Amino acid sequence: MDAIMYYSKMNGFTLSLVSTSIIAVVAGLPTANALADVYFNPDFLRDTVGQTVDISRFNGEYRILPGNYTPDIYLNGRLIDRAAITVQGDNNISRLCFDKTLFARLNLNMTRLSKESMAALNGKSECPNLESLIPEAQARLNLSDMRLDVSMPQAYINQAARGYVPPAVWSYGEKALYLSYNSTYFEQHNQGNTYESFYGDIRGRLNMGAWMLQHSGAYRWNDSSGDSYNNFSTNLQRDIPTWKSRILLGDASTSGELFDSFSFRGIRLATAEQMLPDSLRGYAPVVRGIARTNAKVSIKQRDRVIYETSVPPGEFAIEDLYPTGYSGDLEVTVTEADGSRNTFSVPFSSVAELLRPGRISYSLMMGRLRNFNVSDDPYVFQGTWKHGVNNVLTAYTGVTATDFYYSGILGTALGTPVGAFAFDITGARFDKNAHTENGVSVRTSYSKYIAATNSSISLAAYRFSSSGYLDLHNAVYLADSIKHDDYSTSFSTINRPRNRVSMTLSQDFGDDLGQLYVSGYRENYWNNVGSNTQYQVGYNNTYKWLGYGLAVSRTENRNREKETQYLLNFSIPLGRGYHTPTLHSYTTIDKHGTTSQLEVSGVAGKQDRLNYNVSAGRDSDNNYTGNLSGTYKLQDATLSGSFSKGKGYHSYTAGLSGSVVAFSGGIVTSPYDSLNTIAIVSAEDAAGASVEGYSGITLNHRGYAIVPYLTPYRINNVAINPKGLPLDVELDTTSQQIAPTQGAIVKLNYATSKGRMVLIRATTQEGDALPFGASVKDSQGEHIGVVAQGGQIYARLNVGKERLNINWGNRQQYTCTFDIDLKESAPEKNIERLNTVCDGDDPGIQQSLAFTQSDSSKNDQGQIR
Repeated sequence: MDAIMYYSKMNGFTLSLVSTSIIAVVAGLPTANALADVYFNPDFLRDTVGQTVDISRFNGEYRILPGNYTPDIYLNGRLIDRAAITVQGDNNISRLCFDKTLFARLNLNMTRLSKESMAALNGKSECPNLESLIPEAQARLNLSDMRLDVSMPQAYINQAARGYVPPAVWSYGEKALYLSYNSTYFEQHNQGNTYESFYGDIRGRLNMGAWMLQHSGAYRWNDSSGDSYNNFSTNLQRDIPTWKSRILLGDASTSGELFDSFSFRGIRLATAEQMLPDSLRGYAPVVRGIARTNAKVSIKQRDRVIYETSVPPGEFAIEDLYPTGYSGDLEVTVTEADGSRNTFSVPFSSVAELLRPGRISYSLMMGRLRNFNVSDDPYVFQGTWKHGVNNVLTAYTGVTATDFYYSGILGTALGTPVGAFAFDITGARFDKNAHTENGVSVRTSYSKYIAATNSSISLAAYRFSSSGYLDLHNAVYLADSIKHDDYSTSFSTINRPRNRVSMTLSQDFGDDLGQLYVSGYRENYWNNVGSNTQYQVGYNNTYKWLGYGLAVSRTENRNREKETQYLLNFSIPLGRGYHTPTLHSYTTIDKHGTTSQLEVSGVAGKQDRLNYNVSAGRDSDNNYTGNLSGTYKLQDATLSGSFSKGKGYHSYTAGLSGSVVAFSGGIVTSPYDSLNTIAIVSAEDAAGASVEGYSGITLNHRGYAIVPYLTPYRINNVAINPKGLPLDVELDTTSQQIAPTQGAIVKLNYATSKGRMVLIRATTQEGDALPFGASVKDSQGEHIGVVAQGGQIYARLNVGKERLNINWGNRQQYTCTFDIDLKESAPEKNIERLNTVCDGDDPGIQQSLAFTQSDSSKNDQGQIR
């Protein structure tokens, strides 16, 4: 039977009493009633349970036990967060404490608070409650669902997009040192010759609050050329939340959004779109309309509801649609309170350059070029700016400059009913030692989803560059050639693009008929008569358990060499179980003949720790090959290996990967590598428990584990699966939420209780069972349970002596105590069973037992109070 809840308004918030199904029968009252005082008749329980029952603590005004709770927080009915809250008070008063952190999680407007309320939040009040801070507000803690419902006037709520997490909630994590590694040893034996090599990739990071010092590089060795270390990048960076930006000093690469990407060493300040909620990232139009009444607004794309909300009468604007792809017009339906409907469409086609209305994206970079393999790395500056003007128009511009090269871009993107367009023009000038080149490059792109035929033109682009146009890469190489007096030869051999056109089309025929796709491109160059051409046509479908596909690709290079290749593939699971392997087949036909391969892959082992792949193939010369590979996640690292054998050769590899974090609590290892944003889970004595959702992650002997792949600037839920815990350890909470910044190493502490499970049957000195429902506390006054049927108490106690106190009565005025002495030696069974006698501290103990069993719960008219 579902639990029944009663509410009682107390001291600025409402507490819920969740009774069991037995007490629900006693009450016999509707669930929606809000009562100042509630009384239950124990006569309904006595015949059922057959013993003394104490339900006095449920009578009158209900109180929540003081302590810390971690409920889900709902603001005006919408889930906001999960956070720790504190309840203070005693047997007569319960008070829910609100602080600045909780206000930040609720995204409340602090400027509207009175001076007295701000003073209370700043520490003038030990436990300020919500009603004293905002009289019109109300909070209700429902312990049955572990849910805190906050009712708040809209005037106090900062308007925020869906998924918004305020910066005040973001966590920069611990001061910590992080290192990940991925190493592989390779050995090949081919016709009597042996080749050996080793590759080790490392990524390190030192977190110091908001600042992060990062390094990545790779060590290479082979038996013919020796060893070397390649420094990929080293940089220092931090977030600037107020600007939704990030600053970086050191090595990095540009985004390649408007200009071609390049590596640099210097300083960059740029928009960090990850800080925005998902509902404001990418492009989606603002949906505007007018409602006559309190109306429901539903938005569909491709016959699927992607957004639904209610709006008051008047004009409305929906600005927080999640990006849903590049195409598909929006169908908006406004359903009024009287049932009438108004439907209209909003064009939605997108290209990469489009921004939401009002959004601005920028990037400023200054430094020296890297990794160009020239004798002198020149200084470079680049700045870009994009502005979403309205639903239709986005404007953008940018400039790149060195001491011998300048280029600027000016463009616009349009979202129209016939599709999304982007058009820009880039001008470039090269001037080095009296050698001058000028040119322009024009680019346009188009995207459209055609709903009538379920067809999608994902991207169609065309670019033309004049003969004197040079991009940054060609300009740098040409300048280096001039430095070595080789201008004419270098200019004639540089690949200077002339025309390039590309397109990707897809046609969905429905669930039963599959999907057809076509993609390809063609490009030519000013200094070469030939062109590069490549296109592919493919078809994919499924039939019951069988998936299959057919593809044809054709390439033609600038030397007019042509090749056509056909590929047929299918896959089918070899059973229906969770760990069922999958069979894959690949057949390729080209000018060399036919090759085929058959492979079986899958996962196995506890927590899916093992990934394996076994395959056999035949090449166009009828030579057979066999391959075996797999990875296995240990608690501290991941092992990988493979073996291949064919005609005249065999080879094998062995690899080790993982990561290490050093922080104030010690050193923790993980089988996952190349991690960005991570959490360190800490649960004392909880070795053996696992982290939900991650294969192979269990808490080590010190109760630590690394949780990888957290999403920065979002609420992440990290849960521990208690399966595997020692029998004498219990988790006080199994789930926590955190919103880390990018690259943060956050620590989550999970409190545990350690002790032996004991089942105690306690009686009075006269042999009577203690009242069912009586409260049980330890010597520190902490609640550890209640008396169950037959006077039994189920509790977790520490080894040694412990005094337990039993309380009951309307004001908990009746008490008895007894001592438990648990020996160090473990019991034969998981639960230790004990019998004891409770000594009454109050002379009225027997009278209280009699009182509970009497008819005193009835008034003079015999009615339930």
